[in-house]
Amino acid sequence: MRPRPIQLAAVTVVLMLVAACGKSSNDKPVEAAASSTTKDDATTTSAKPVHIYPLTGAPLEDPAVAQHPAVVVKIDNSPDARPQTGLNEADVVYEVMVEGITRYALVYHSQVLDAVGPVRSARSTDIELLANLAAPLISWSGANPGVANEVRTAVENGFLVNAGQDTFPGEYHRDGSRRAPHNLYANVAALSNMAAPAGAGPPIPIFQYRAPFEPYSGASFPASGYVVDFGGGVRAEYVWDAERGGWDRFQVDQSHRRDDSATMDSNGVQVAPQNVVILFVPYGQSPSDARSPMAISTGEGPAIVLTEGKAIAGTWRRANALAGWELIDPVGSPIKLSPGRTWVALPEVGAPVTPLDAVTAGSLLAVRR
Repeated sequence: MRPRPIQLAAVTVVLMLVAACGKSSNDKPVEAAASSTTKDDATTTSAKPVHIYPLTGAPLEDPAVAQHPAVVVKIDNSPDARPQTGLNEADVVYEVMVEGITRYALVYHSQVLDAVGPVRSARSTDIELLANLAAPLISWSGANPGVANEVRTAVENGFLVNAGQDTFPGEYHRDGSRRAPHNLYANVAALSNMAAPAGAGPPIPIFQYRAPFEPYSGASFPASGYVVDFGGGVRAEYVWDAERGGWDRFQVDQSHRRDDSATMDSNGVQVAPQNVVILFVPYGQSPSDARSPMAISTGEGPAIVLTEGKAIAGTWRRANALAGWELIDPVGSPIKLSPGRTWVALPEVGAPVTPLDAVTAGSLLAVRR
């Protein structure tokens, strides 16, 4: 049974209360988490703070270059949309269920591009899911009137910044070689410069990261790969690729057979993030469209984290829409990700998510790109 739909008004009230009580958390400098010291070692060390990009955990020499908000681009994942542009440059990619397929929310901060797409509509899921990025710019095109009003309400309350086609039409273009609606692209670099409010700062970290080259030391087991079944025939497969140091992504659909299932970007590079975070979430019904599922991304639930060729089965927690994701392993320790890019899958609670055996994983590596 699906949970009852969450009403937009209730979500907005929660966001406003959280902002009033905890807004200071958004004012943390990028390097705060990495530079903190205990009371004991503060008197005995004077180590130079280690600056990191907040959404990748990668080292950052000059924190000034990261003092800008994140940009989130909603893009298509239908068979006609592949290959997409910009998949491999996003710091974080969310994959969520929509009607019979999945859709991506690409989060850019450490890199911004001149073209990302195909851009598609905003969804009710986005309001709560993206609120913890410290008022990110959202790039989107089209939505039913109810969802458009949800976005406007979130913008008015300071949780999102509208960088959509309706507001900045000059920074979007159509690719004549593709069929609409799978042919709209956004200039993220231009939007980052034009749409960001004066004085806007960087996102806060939404995951914890290990230091570069620090191995994962918590409860884990070796994993060749995993299959995430979103339902409706959408199965994303991730295979550990030791040579690349990432998880090669594959997806079979109406236009892509097994031997052509590698998830590619338009530059011909296969998607292979350093981390895959699988968060089982309940789905309700969008208050703006009875046909549209809405991921409920606060609370807690089961999680599987893939990093460095290992799998960790644990729990995710998120106290409210402005909070980051807390990942806990079976012995109660925090799960820290490898520095680098992270893909986040949000299957429904109870969805089949299963490990790949070594033979199947090997057959997929044989058709990697």
